[in-house]
Amino acid sequence: MELIHNSDGRLEQLKQYLGLLCTGTTDKQTYLKYAPVLESATAFEANSALESVLSQASDVTVHTVAVARFIRSIGKGLESQKLEVYPKDSLFAALDEENQLIVHSMEALQLLAKDLQSKKSTDLSPLLERTASFTQIQDHYERKQNELFPLFEKASTEHSCVKLMWSIQDTALGLQKEVLAYDGKDLGKLWKVFGQFYVQVGVLSYREQYILLPVAYRALATQKDAPKESLQLNNFVSRTGSLSQQELERIFSVLPFDIAFIGSDDRLKFYSDPPHRIFVRTPEVIGRLVQNCHPPKSVGTVQAILDSFKEGREDSAEFYLMMRGKFIHIQYYAVRSTDGRYLGCMEVTQDATHLRSLSGEKRLL
Repeated sequence: MELIHNSDGRLEQLKQYLGLLCTGTTDKQTYLKYAPVLESATAFEANSALESVLSQASDVTVHTVAVARFIRSIGKGLESQKLEVYPKDSLFAALDEENQLIVHSMEALQLLAKDLQSKKSTDLSPLLERTASFTQIQDHYERKQNELFPLFEKASTEHSCVKLMWSIQDTALGLQKEVLAYDGKDLGKLWKVFGQFYVQVGVLSYREQYILLPVAYRALATQKDAPKESLQLNNFVSRTGSLSQQELERIFSVLPFDIAFIGSDDRLKFYSDPPHRIFVRTPEVIGRLVQNCHPPKSVGTVQAILDSFKEGREDSAEFYLMMRGKFIHIQYYAVRSTDGRYLGCMEVTQDATHLRSLSGEKRLL
């Protein structure tokens, strides 16, 4: 194959190589054929190549291994690029700083693990305590999901990589929980799970530093002068009374549950923001497809609920689960006009731990 040096030709070669990885493994000879473009690939070319594959997949996780091999293949090119110096006090600077702290924390955690292994120690309490206190990754992942991902999706048509990143984030957090669930019985399994946890967090940090942040920053830079969307509320008036904007907002803030409304186009139109909010949301998610507000493993369930509402087969759906020691109750309701037309879906989420514990009666203050 004769190498093409123009930008379109380079991208086509990267897509071809990624396509080969998606259908199987490649040998050294194949790598050498593509090496000139692989070893000089930029974050932007990498993202475009990934988009060509991930955007066509109903389940992006089927390409997890192929994408990992692809990114390893272009590592030399990614690491040779000049990284952005993000504006001080910007979201990108904050995320980059958090990511670097995670990298250093994971390195320290790995050193501790190696020390315990070398000593053949069976007392793993130092490792478990350090892992339990390592809450930065969940906070960082949630910040990306709620602040960066929505902005990136609005600014770029090539954002399918965030779906796969979200899935890997869930995997990393799940492995962290597995480490913490160690019961002292199978030491070999514990070290295997810890190794997987270390690798997955490292994968995420690398991709964030060398692909996600540079690409998202450039996409958003072109919109830096765009005005923020206005979300002002007018007075609410109905046949049962009227409320001012302030009254309505304060009522939502004290209701013992969170609500969100997804329009008939599957985009988030409104959410309440009480201090006791269970699932984190930020204003950037307004207008975002609700399918993109959930990890890939949950999208099928979300879509099934919305389809059943739109088709008139169901009017509600209910879920409940334990999360961080709390009993969480989640309900979805189809919202319809008086003539039955589907207007959207309302989500109601509540910490029902206290309600679940009640018994008997309480009639006096």
